[in-house]
Amino acid sequence: ETCELICKAFSEQKLLKIREDPRIREQEWGNFQDLARREITVAERKKIGRFFYRFRNGESGADVYDRVSSFMDSLFREMDNSLMSNNNILIVSHGLFLRLFLMRFYRWPVEKFHTLENFNNGGYCILERNDQDGSFKLKTNLKIFHEQKRIEMQDLKEQFNEQSFEEETHSTSHTKND
Repeated sequence: ETCELICKAFSEQKLLKIREDPRIREQEWGNFQDLARREITVAERKKIGRFFYRFRNGESGADVYDRVSSFMDSLFREMDNSLMSNNNILIVSHGLFLRLFLMRFYRWPVEKFHTLENFNNGGYCILERNDQDGSFKLKTNLKIFHEQKRIEMQDLKEQFNEQSFEEETHSTSHTKND
């Protein structure tokens, strides 16, 4: 349903490929719906942290991060293909997956992930590619938890290893130009 709505915004000539990938699904919440344990679960998760806490019979953020890494490896192989050289890529997923995608892509530490709020329903972020050097700039300001100040993208500059697509696909470090 979401795919159909998005595809209506593009002409058929601009849509080269649509692919569903099970790795970009939402985090498995396991027994989080167990109302008897819900308070305990929330307290444990707050103590351990959203990245490392694994829901009973579910996944941790670290587990989803592994799926993100696997997905990105496949994506980079496709992007490295000359058929995908100058095209836009739209990834439709859930908020946690998208935050972990950014964390992995920009090599942010877990502490930075813990400051980020989830995207609103239908929320998005834009990574714009510099055609000259292949680097990607995050064009969207991200929301952080209310006890923190809003993150502006220039504040993140020193927080992540700046990398270009070309270097990432060849297992070296990225560079980022503003």
